[in-house]
Amino acid sequence: MKALKGLMKKVRKGEGGFTLIELLIVIIILGILAAVVAFNVGGFLGAGTEETAKTELASVQTAITACMANCAVGEVVGAANAHGAVLAIATQVANATGDEGKLSNYLQSDLHGYYTWGITGVISDACYSGGGKKCTYNGTAWDCSGTGSCDTATG
Repeated sequence: MKALKGLMKKVRKGEGGFTLIELLIVIIILGILAAVVAFNVGGFLGAGTEETAKTELASVQTAITACMANCAVGEVVGAANAHGAVLAIATQVANATGDEGKLSNYLQSDLHGYYTWGITGVISDACYSGGGKKCTYNGTAWDCSGTGSCDTATG
């Protein structure tokens, strides 16, 4: 046991710890690495909002098409919003009234945007907000350069 204690004293005798300069250099290197990572990750944060907006638009378009097919109508007018109100397709055909004409019956999740479509059921404009970003759709392309939320049917 005494031999082990003597060996440990010899091993510990040369230990002195880190100097302040060594610690500062390590902290500076970690700071530089953190800055590089934050800068590179920052560009990816908003990319998901546009993809989510495109996915929700596709879901709404599919729901409109399914509702039109189920109600056997060729022309519809209407709009859907993020708060769950006015989720009914106002049809121009009398047999499509009632519960089967509600778009909410064909959607699997809550909406986070506003959608407007023409009589053929094709979405003409939309607004999606999520993660502090606001994306608007003009019938052909998305513009996700805005911030805030969608307060009206067309953004």
